[in-house]
Amino acid sequence: MKCALEFAAAVLVLLTLAGCASSGVIRNATPLSASQPVSLDFVLVETSSSRGDLESESSRLNNLVVTGLKEAGFFGSVSGNKSDVNPGPGIKISAEIKEIQKVSDNARLWMGALAGQARIVVQVTVTDLNSGNQIVAFEAEGKSGKSAAAGTTDEAIERAAEQVVAEMVEISSRISQ
Repeated sequence: MKCALEFAAAVLVLLTLAGCASSGVIRNATPLSASQPVSLDFVLVETSSSRGDLESESSRLNNLVVTGLKEAGFFGSVSGNKSDVNPGPGIKISAEIKEIQKVSDNARLWMGALAGQARIVVQVTVTDLNSGNQIVAFEAEGKSGKSAAAGTTDEAIERAAEQVVAEMVEISSRISQ
C-alpha cells in the first residue's frame, strides 16, 4: 500500500512537471527582399486575428512586440497606433494570430500539467510602410510551460512576441549591412 502511494505521488509530480519547457520558434521565413533601401526610423506594429474572440490576446501581443522592439534599440520610433504614422519612410509589421490553444489560470491551477500547453502561432508580414512591398514574412510560434504554476496563454503570447522581436532584430542587422 505504501509503495502504491509513493508511486502515485511520483506520477503526480512527473505529470505536473511534464511539458514544462517554454519555447518559441520561427518557421517558414521568406528570403529578405528589399530591392530598395528600407528605413528603420519608424516601425508600425499591427496585430489581428480572423477569430473575433481574440481581441485581448491580439492587444497583448501587439503591446509586447512594440515594447520589445523599443527595448531592442535598433529602431527609431516604434508604435502600435496607426495614427502615429507620419509621411516619412518606415516599415510595417503585420502580425495575424493564426492558431491558439488557450490555457487559463484556473485550468492551470485546477488541472496542473493536465491542462496542456498553451500555444500560439502568428503569421508575420513585414512591408515597406510607403510602398506596401513585402520585405519578409515568417511564422512565429510560442509555447508555454516553464513550470507547473506557469504555462498559461499569456506565457505563450510572450514567447511568440519574443520570437517576433528577435527575428526583427536579425532582419534589421541584415537590412543595415
